[in-house]
Amino acid sequence: MRAGRGSTGLSAAACAMCVAVTPSARGACASACGDVGAGGAAAVVDVLVDALVDAGESDDAAQDSEDRDPVDAADVGVQPAGAGGRNVDAGVDADVDASISASVESWRAELMILCWLPGIDGTVGVGGETASAHESFLDIVDSSDSLFGYCGRVEAGQGAWSVFLDGLYDRATDENAVNPIGLADLEVTFEETLLDFGAMYRLIGSHDGRETSVDVYAGARYTALEVEFESASLPSVSDDRDWVDPIVGARLGLPLDALLGGPFRLAVNGDVGGFGVSSDLTWSATAFVAYDFDAWDTPASVFVGYRAVGWDYSDGTGAAAFTWDIVQHGVLFGFAVRF
Repeated sequence: MRAGRGSTGLSAAACAMCVAVTPSARGACASACGDVGAGGAAAVVDVLVDALVDAGESDDAAQDSEDRDPVDAADVGVQPAGAGGRNVDAGVDADVDASISASVESWRAELMILCWLPGIDGTVGVGGETASAHESFLDIVDSSDSLFGYCGRVEAGQGAWSVFLDGLYDRATDENAVNPIGLADLEVTFEETLLDFGAMYRLIGSHDGRETSVDVYAGARYTALEVEFESASLPSVSDDRDWVDPIVGARLGLPLDALLGGPFRLAVNGDVGGFGVSSDLTWSATAFVAYDFDAWDTPASVFVGYRAVGWDYSDGTGAAAFTWDIVQHGVLFGFAVRF
């Protein structure tokens, strides 16, 4: 307790000041102010001074707290959980998953359903007999009583690598083949299975078809044939062969959006093979224009073009000789879907 102050006026003035400037000490002020007699002024002043000192100490403590740098959750990589935030472990897991997804591309696949309408040009030989065949697809349709076929292509891959299988099966008859003495009285029926398969590597471009792309590939061509000759002037004869040729090739894709004003693209590919392994030479060339669209939220295409496949194959001698020195060529169209 501090030294007393003995004036009633001082006591009243101190009382008013105590209540006005120290709201937190109003209870103590009121108690001291109740006694404004001797010593009352001293009591009021003591309460006033104590309250002011306490207020000053509180302000200093608050300032010290503000001066200290608080630990920011963001500085240590911690974000609040709940609405608008995420758990730290969950965030780390998500970042790792995203990194893995970015580094590993998904598998992709394309299925093509093809319709090829080939004519035939060249020389066919069975049992020592040969015939010249030069028929367009329409000629074969007109002269044939048996014509059908199935063909398609499957391609699947990941990243720059892919594998492919391209197949054809058909049976056709040419009733106007020319026999060795020049008479067009020879009927040639052939049943053919053709399979191209191998691996492909993309050198340039993506797989979405919207930019120029270049692929190279290597694989094999499997050919299986059963050929029959029937003639009014010669004995009927038939034979069959199957063989495999190595092939190497390349494919070029060009977007045609700017030229045709839509999601069109051009695809051109060609290969060469044989190299004396089975055929002296085999080759193929294909070109088509495709229109890309979405079918039931799945990327798809329709296309039309032209395809040619050739062989220079012979096996055996004399009555066992077999020759397939043929080029098949014609219009190609179809539908493709990508997954």
